[in-house]
Amino acid sequence: MTTPRPVATPWKPAQPWPSRLVRLATRALPPGEVRDRYRQEFLAELAGLPGPDQTRHAAGILTHSLALRSAVRGTRAGPMEDAMTAPSKPLLCRTNAHHHWEWASTPDGQRYIRCARCLKEKDSGAGGQWTGGASMGSFGQGGG
Repeated sequence: MTTPRPVATPWKPAQPWPSRLVRLATRALPPGEVRDRYRQEFLAELAGLPGPDQTRHAAGILTHSLALRSAVRGTRAGPMEDAMTAPSKPLLCRTNAHHHWEWASTPDGQRYIRCARCLKEKDSGAGGQWTGGASMGSFGQGGG
């Protein structure tokens, strides 16, 4: 019994728009043979995918092109890339519209009030003694 030989399928180039996305993504890489190698590899990957998956794959390559550039260069992500991934303050805390106040203690046992989400300390206005009320319920969900 002989094993059947695999049938060679004709090679088809990737669709035009996914190819353009890959070419745009690889423009972020340093010029030279590294850029050319990645471009060729990404285009070969596209050619092996069915039509609808090509666009999705090319968009993924484009969205990760800055991270790939950092990895190829061996450097850390720049400030713009850090800003895209760094957690930020909740919107209501940033606009000072609403804080979730809670009691907290310093290492030496002093109690103070802070926002549970953004860690902003409530201004006592009385030289360290908060005079706004006797219990947590008097300011529990109040605005900033």
